[in-house]
Amino acid sequence: MRHPRGKTWGKHIVKILMLRKKYLLDKNELVYKEYRLSFKQKLARFTLILVASIVLAGAYGLVFKHFFGSPKEKKLQSSLDEIRYRYQLLENDFDAIEHELWSMAAAEDNVYRPIFDMEKIPPSFRQPAYGGTKKYEELEGFENSDIIISARKRVDELLRKTYIQSRSFDDIIPLASDWNNKLSHIPFIRPVNVNIPLGDGLKFREIHPVLGSPRWHHGQDFLAPAGTDVFATGAGVVARAGWSPFGFGNMVEIDHGYGFITIYGHLKTVEVTEGQSVKRGDRIGLSGSTGISSGPHLHYEIHYNGKVQNPLHFFDDDLTMEEYNEMITALNGTYGN
Repeated sequence: MRHPRGKTWGKHIVKILMLRKKYLLDKNELVYKEYRLSFKQKLARFTLILVASIVLAGAYGLVFKHFFGSPKEKKLQSSLDEIRYRYQLLENDFDAIEHELWSMAAAEDNVYRPIFDMEKIPPSFRQPAYGGTKKYEELEGFENSDIIISARKRVDELLRKTYIQSRSFDDIIPLASDWNNKLSHIPFIRPVNVNIPLGDGLKFREIHPVLGSPRWHHGQDFLAPAGTDVFATGAGVVARAGWSPFGFGNMVEIDHGYGFITIYGHLKTVEVTEGQSVKRGDRIGLSGSTGISSGPHLHYEIHYNGKVQNPLHFFDDDLTMEEYNEMITALNGTYGN
């Protein structure tokens, strides 16, 4: 039994098939005949469609490129954006390096050069000189010439400032090394422990305690019990060691260089020899009462360029006994005896 709608479906199929074909009315026979294109007509139609498709595709490509850019252009733009970003990071590094150079120059002009009595470098000398307008001519005309030239200028500027700073340090380093050596030689500490009280200092004695006649006392006395350790107050070379013809009894004289000489008098024993090198904190003998002395003590003198100095100006008397002992131990640990 056929489906009641079977005829309807059949009619639709016929119509669809008829729509896919073209028919023309034959006026002579008064009937519709199927119209078929010749091979040339089909070829011409295909060519027209192909050309139209190419034109539409080209137009679409131009519109897409105008609004969105080609993949190659997008890639190039992305690379350019990355270059600009990296250059910004490089600029930050340039700024940090320049700040460090500025800090070093400021420290040099305000600290190091004044200490070593050196003239400051003129600010104009620290400024970069680019060597003419044609120096960066070969970098012009590129897509990113502004970035390249700017970076090159910053590099040249930093190289010049670094070179100037390096040459300046070349001048300072030998002076600093000599200054450090000088600091180790200048008599900067007490020759005995700080718990030992002071005796007579630099003054004119109207009556000498032993001789009874007026004369100058050119040093500082420390009322040290016999056998107290006596230390070199700075590095140097022993110029004299032994009995003194000047009333100091057993004595040690150290030439520290840089114009400084120290004398340690009335020693019980001398533990160094003439020509021996000593360092600050080295034990050179034991205190006593030899020579022209009224009792156990250490007589200590400092001479600078032939003039007597007040020893009290050359050491810190605020140290405790423990701090002094720690200092001597550290000096001996560093230099050795």
